[in-house]
Amino acid sequence: MENLLKKYPWLTELILLASGALLFALSFPSFLYRWGFGFIAWFALIPVFILINRVGFRKSILYGLLYGYFSYSLFNFWLAKFNPTSFVVVPMIYAVYFMFWFPVFKWADRKLPRYGYLLQMVFWLAYEILRTREFLGYSYGIIGYSQYKNTALIGIADLTGVLGVSLLVIFPSLWIARYIRFRKEEEKSFSALKKAKFLFLPAVIYLVLLAGSFVYTAASKVDLEDSPRWKASLIQHDVNAWLSGTEVYRMALDKLLELSGEALEEDPDVVIWSETSFVPSIDWHNRRRTDRIRYGMVQDLTGFLDSTDVPFLIGNNDTQLSAGEQITYNAVLQFQGPEIVDRYHKIHLVPFGEHFPYENLFPWFYEYILDNGATFYEKGEEYTVFDVAGVKASPLICFEDTFGYLSRNFVREGAQVLVNVTNDSWSPAQACSIQHVGMAVFRSVENRRSMVRSTNGGFTCLIDPNGKIVDWLEPFTADVLTVDVPVYDGTTTLYTATEHLFDRLVMILAALGGIGLAILTLGRKRGKK
Repeated sequence: MENLLKKYPWLTELILLASGALLFALSFPSFLYRWGFGFIAWFALIPVFILINRVGFRKSILYGLLYGYFSYSLFNFWLAKFNPTSFVVVPMIYAVYFMFWFPVFKWADRKLPRYGYLLQMVFWLAYEILRTREFLGYSYGIIGYSQYKNTALIGIADLTGVLGVSLLVIFPSLWIARYIRFRKEEEKSFSALKKAKFLFLPAVIYLVLLAGSFVYTAASKVDLEDSPRWKASLIQHDVNAWLSGTEVYRMALDKLLELSGEALEEDPDVVIWSETSFVPSIDWHNRRRTDRIRYGMVQDLTGFLDSTDVPFLIGNNDTQLSAGEQITYNAVLQFQGPEIVDRYHKIHLVPFGEHFPYENLFPWFYEYILDNGATFYEKGEEYTVFDVAGVKASPLICFEDTFGYLSRNFVREGAQVLVNVTNDSWSPAQACSIQHVGMAVFRSVENRRSMVRSTNGGFTCLIDPNGKIVDWLEPFTADVLTVDVPVYDGTTTLYTATEHLFDRLVMILAALGGIGLAILTLGRKRGKK
């Protein structure tokens, strides 16, 4: 085998590529283990950076494309059963991303043979920042999220956001990859490492930061013993709301009312239904009454709500007329009895699934997306804070809890509790739901606020301000989870108070690093002349 690898070096390169893609996917909830192997993340990038270090610029472009495609095909395997378009498009997007970033990592390695691995770390963090921005923003796969169960470490997120955890996780891979190269090139023993300051000093600094992160997490842990409690009943009805038609809507409503009746026996302060748990627009059908069947279902719902004093938060398609045009929002409605007392319209819509702003440029693709089951919504604008039984609660719809800026802005507006309503039933893989909740954990830590998640299939749970998943329902079961939610608002974290402070520092370092590499490149070219 050794002779074969020497004869065909591309085999070694493909092995490195495949192992890197697989280790990345297994670091998160995956097809192999629904909770994920978070410890793998600490060395998942070793094969990737060994590969980058050993190949040239041209090959780095090819391998970047392949790594992006295969790592996200494995990581987002559940997209195949959700939407074939997404399963093709998402890995292709990351193939394009890494076609750019692999040569950038190679550039740092080539121009800074010793300390380039530190600049590679900064560039990786910059990549994680940029990939969550604008229309294609997508937080799944940020490597820090692999540590969602590591509550002894993730407390630093209230300073840095998830990016600080990513830094701690990726450094060992970069350092080990560079050390392996050092041993190969210099043929020195481990005892010689102390003389290699470019490896030794950063390792010492890293270990100090890592130890400090554990100490800080322990010291900053929120004491919830004296916090008031908000009793919330979370309804998981396990009916796929992505299936359309009055029969499905009727079945969903019957199950929701049945479970809500059980929940009311526990005397909760609030009952929370999931995203689009009831699909037909309640307000629209109450006013228009043109569809007798759907209006009848709305009447059944409002009649049930009229029988209780407990407030309900209900995920619903909210259809309205604007300048004579019918528009629909993905919404959460707050009910007191049969009356809507407040509403939130989703601000961050899912690309391709809920909006596509390039209809005029790509009309054929726009139609293709719609033909494959997408539902397009109007974008909301207001960071709504509900007053529910004396508690200030803000809703996050579906993957809005994967973006830090939304939760931060809601807390700035006064939210004491974050409420996520989600429809993840389109994927039968439990790993999909758990990847999602793993990101939600960080929203609680970043802002030191409790979060409740009401989903129609999973993962329904309570997350406390320390990032601990306190209680949860088994995915894809119909049940009620009634929890005493700690209402804690005694801390305004650095993350909440600032505008992406750590992200900005990383981007400044990345920009300076890029400028420095450009200067080195131009200077050496001139020197050759």
